[in-house]
This record gives sequence, structure tokens and C-alpha cells, in this order.
Amino acid sequence: MELYILGGLVVALAIGLVIQQIRIERTNRKLAELATKPKPVVVSEPTALELENKLKAAYEAKIGEATQAFATDLTSTSAKLSELVSRLTTDVIEKELDAYHKTLDGVRATANEAMEKIRAAVDEQRVELRKGMEADVAAEQNRLIERFDTKMGDVVSSYIAESLGGGVDLGAQMQYVISSLEAHKEEIKKDLYNGV
Repeated sequence: MELYILGGLVVALAIGLVIQQIRIERTNRKLAELATKPKPVVVSEPTALELENKLKAAYEAKIGEATQAFATDLTSTSAKLSELVSRLTTDVIEKELDAYHKTLDGVRATANEAMEKIRAAVDEQRVELRKGMEADVAAEQNRLIERFDTKMGDVVSSYIAESLGGGVDLGAQMQYVISSLEAHKEEIKKDLYNGV
């Protein structure tokens, strides 16, 4: 659409130039006709020189007027063309910038959406990993406590035997120690489980 308008302005400028050229040629022809027509009246040399000078002055005046009119038309057309080109350029740049901003907004939205999905996936994996680790730690603690529970009697009796020495009869006292340990077994397990 803009190219049609620009083309129309260029054609109008060319037509204006042709019209001005035709005017100048008509003026030249009229002057030539006046100069070549037979002179019915005999004019003296000074009068002929005076007429020739007037004719030259009129010719130059007409050429000056035509040149001035052409310059005015050319200036006006040039200003209009410059304004039109400026407007077209501005419109094209604004459209391109709008399209760029829309594309940039779309890319931003897509990137934010992808980041949110990645963040959610990482959070979910972290929760699953933590649950798995906690389950593994709890299972290992339970296994150790069960092992300790099964061997606690042996450990305690060997500890007591070592502490008291070989000369002490543990037969009567061993039953009391073992029953006391059994009575407090759950508390001991709880202390071991909590790391106390």
C-alpha cells in the first residue's frame, strides 16, 4: 500500500516536470515566432535594439517565473515525499518492534513455565529422596537395635564378669541383673534409638 502511494507521488512529480518543460518550450516557440516574423514596419536600429532587449528581458522573466514555479512545486513535492517516507518508516519500525515485544513476551512466558515445572520436579525429587533416606536410616537403626537387643544379654553378662573379675559368683546375682535389664529394656532401646 505504501509503495503505491510512493509510486503515485513519483509519477506526480514526473508529470509536473513534463508540464513545466512544455511551458518553457511554448514560451521559446512564441519568442522564436516573434523573432522570425517579417517586420512590416521598418524600425530604426535603436528601436530594434530596444525591442530586442525588451524581448530578451521578457523571455528571461518568463524563464525565471517558470523556474520559480518549478522550484516551488519541487520543494513542495519533496517535502511531502519526505514526510510520507518518514511516516512509512516509522510505521514499519513500530510494527516490527511490536512483533518483537510479543515474541519476547511469549518466550519469557514459556521460559517461566518451564522453570516452574523444573522447580516442581526438583522439589518432588528432593522430597522423595529425603523420604527414601529417612526410611533407610530408620531401617538401619532398627536393624542395629534388634541386633543389640539379641546380643544385649551376652554383652551385659560378659561386661559384668569382666568388671567384677573372675572370683565373683554371678549365679545368684546374674538373675537379678538380667531381670533388671529386661525391666528397663524398652528405656535402653529408646535411649539408643535417640542417640542418648
